[in-house]
Amino acid sequence: MKPRGVSFVVLSASMYGIAGCESCARGRGDPGATPIEALRASTSAASSSTPANAGSIKCGPHALPRDQHYAADGLCVRVVAKHQGELRQITFASNGDLFGVTTLGAILRYRDLDRNGVYEGVEIVEWASTGGDNGHNAEIDERGGYLYAGSKAGVKRWKYGAEIDRGGSGEDVVVGQPGGGNHPYHPVHVYDGWLYVDSGSDKNSMDPMPADYDSHRSVIKRFALASYAPGKPMAWKDGELFVRGARNVTGFTRSAAGRMYGVVSGIDDLRYGGADVHADNPAEELVLLEQGRAFGYPFCFAAVRLVVNGKVALPGAMLHADAASQNPLVGVTKSTKDDAWCEANATPPLSVLQAHSSALSVAFFEGPDGALPARWRGGAFVALHGSWDRNPSTGYKIVWVPFDADGKTPMATSTADATTFPYEVVFGGGRAGAPRDGAWGWGDGGEGEDVVRPVGVAVSPIDGALFVSSDNGEVPLAGVGKKRDGNLYRIAAPTPP
Repeated sequence: MKPRGVSFVVLSASMYGIAGCESCARGRGDPGATPIEALRASTSAASSSTPANAGSIKCGPHALPRDQHYAADGLCVRVVAKHQGELRQITFASNGDLFGVTTLGAILRYRDLDRNGVYEGVEIVEWASTGGDNGHNAEIDERGGYLYAGSKAGVKRWKYGAEIDRGGSGEDVVVGQPGGGNHPYHPVHVYDGWLYVDSGSDKNSMDPMPADYDSHRSVIKRFALASYAPGKPMAWKDGELFVRGARNVTGFTRSAAGRMYGVVSGIDDLRYGGADVHADNPAEELVLLEQGRAFGYPFCFAAVRLVVNGKVALPGAMLHADAASQNPLVGVTKSTKDDAWCEANATPPLSVLQAHSSALSVAFFEGPDGALPARWRGGAFVALHGSWDRNPSTGYKIVWVPFDADGKTPMATSTADATTFPYEVVFGGGRAGAPRDGAWGWGDGGEGEDVVRPVGVAVSPIDGALFVSSDNGEVPLAGVGKKRDGNLYRIAAPTPP
């Protein structure tokens, strides 16, 4: 399946280009394949320069310098809120108010009171707090009249309405959820009266390996909100298991057709057959979330580009996962399962994204039309936060993934030397007409962001523009101690001159 007008992204193992020092602290391994970012088929040439009419394009206030970033053909990117700290995921209310959550637990409301296209001063309020340093996302259940967010202990909620300017102290809905470790956040959504909550893995892998899938972490559980009584929070241990073996579903959502999808981060420092294969494996997975499914962790991984017994493994194939121990790198934690077990007991992804690109959120584009290309309708935007366990770096961008009417998306294809991914780059490093994979930043007149690390994606219900949050997050083992101060971006067609 290759929808018309979609260009695919090719990664070639021959394009090494050493950059950064990420591999200095990891196992030696081979350098990862460098993506060659292609443009959609309608563009005249992948090497095209800035469009001739670039000078007349009106992007609005705080537009990014066109020679310091890439935006898909016909789109403009501008900053709509500066210096937002470590801003994680974002979501819109139906009236156009935007909500975001910082890692410190501040739930921020953005309301453009003067309609000038930016959020400043009193237009940004701390609407509530999760009560700890475990902020990640907010879910607005307008029908039920509440806003939900993960807390350090589980999930809290606040009475919600457009007229409410401060949420107050809120109330605990779920308690006793494990936190801390490598993946402490508690992403949360509400669908059809059920509260869905993710709990990521404690560590990279598990040592010792369990006999079976864990039921406490690396899971999504759900809770019937009709069973909740105010003042009597539900216990995490009593939640209904929805999916297991999902290392870290940092972002999940539901399409207009009612299907739930998530993005899953794969194991770091992967070993297979005694070899270091982490440069291009495992996949960041795009999965269909259905009750009872198990996705392999910690026993299995989804391949991207891997040669097994002289043959190229199919991308998405579930294979047994060994992992080098971390901090320090001494020894290997071996899977207690084999490839046959993984094939039989681990659900493969719908599609795969580049290893270590760190997919953190996903949002479908169902309209309204006007600000974004109509051909993107029905597809999904994915925020790739960017790698730390790979040389050269990868990710640090927004991509659009096509879906058909049946909710299916193309799978990547691999040879021994290259991988072709079925997505289109929307926003990232590079310049007009020439996207570039990996870490990047920008600066203009004392403003900017270095490095841009996308976390959240949300489509405005008012005009259909795409909004992107960046937490300017610290890359582990590099730049430790840097103050994180990300921006909020808007991506849309420019105003005609």
